[in-house]
Amino acid sequence: MPLNIYARTALLRNFWHDMRRYARHSFAIASNGRENQRAIIRILTHYLEGGESFPDVRLGFGQEKAHSILNKIEVYVADFEADDTVLWAHATLESYLAFHRCQGMPLVDIEERHAEQARRLCIHPRDGGGGSELVRAEEIRNAVDFDFGESLRNRHSVRQYTPAQISDDQIHKIVVNAQQCPNVCNRQTIRVYAYNDRKTVQKILPLQAGNAGFRQEIGTLFIVTANLEHFNLIGERYQGWIDGGIFAMTLALAIHAEGLGACFLNWSVEQEADQLLRNALRIPDNEIVITCMSAGHLKDEFRVPVSARKPLDEVLTLSREVVL
Repeated sequence: MPLNIYARTALLRNFWHDMRRYARHSFAIASNGRENQRAIIRILTHYLEGGESFPDVRLGFGQEKAHSILNKIEVYVADFEADDTVLWAHATLESYLAFHRCQGMPLVDIEERHAEQARRLCIHPRDGGGGSELVRAEEIRNAVDFDFGESLRNRHSVRQYTPAQISDDQIHKIVVNAQQCPNVCNRQTIRVYAYNDRKTVQKILPLQAGNAGFRQEIGTLFIVTANLEHFNLIGERYQGWIDGGIFAMTLALAIHAEGLGACFLNWSVEQEADQLLRNALRIPDNEIVITCMSAGHLKDEFRVPVSARKPLDEVLTLSREVVL
C-alpha cells in the first residue's frame, strides 16, 4: 500500500476512534450520567458567578438560569445524592441572591425556592465557596512581586534527577496549586494520576516512547487526563485537550515553584498505544490522556537543551485595526 494511502487510512481510523469516544461520553448527543448532570449544573451556576463579575451588571440577570439550576438539582439529587456540586451550586445561588438584595432588588420567588430546597436537603450554602468575591489590585501586585520572566527562563525540561524521592505532601501541594488554572465554565474536567514509587514508575515508562535515554533517573510520574463527560457541544470536541494543556503547563510551573525539575513526556500516539496505557493503568474510556510528565529533585549541576525560541516577530502579531 502506498505510504500516502496508508497514512490517510490510519488518520481516518484514529479520527473515527476519537469521534466515537466523544460521542459515547460527552452529552452532545444525550445527557444521562452523573458527570453529565454535574457539568450542566456547573455550567449554569458559573453563568451566575460570571454575571456578578461584569463591570456593569444588569440587575435581574440570570433568573431563568437560577430556576433551571434548582430544577436540575432536584433531578440530580433524586438520581444520585446531594454532594459538593449541589453545595457549590447553592453557595453560588446564595451569592447571586445576596447581590440582588444589596442592590434593593430581592428575587423573592427564587429566594423562597432556594431556601426551601436548602432546608429539605440540609444544605448550608455559605459552606460551599461559590459566587463572587472582591479582589484588590494591590493584593495581586504584592503576590507577583518577583521577576516572572526570570523564573520562566530558569524553568527547563529536566532529564536528570537525584535518587531522592519527592514526598507525597509535595505532590499534594503541586496538584492543589495546579488546580488554580483556568478551565472552561469552572467544570474542572482534569484528573491527575501520580505515581510516586520508583519500581512502579519504571514499569510504566516503557509504554511512553520518549524517555529511554533518561528512564533510569525517573522516580515520579504524572499522567494528566480530561473527562469527556463534562462537555456538551459539538464545538467542544477539542476542549478537553485545551483544558488539559492549560492544566499540564500549570502543573509544570507548580513543580518548578517547588524547586523541582520536570519534563513533559509527549502522549501523541495512535489508538493502539493509547489502549495499552489505559489497560495497564485502568484509565477509564471516558477520559482522554493529555500528557505524561516526569519529575524529580534537581542535581547540583546538570545539562539541559538550549531550546532557542523563535524571533518574536514570528510569534506575535500585534494589531490595532481590523476590518469586519
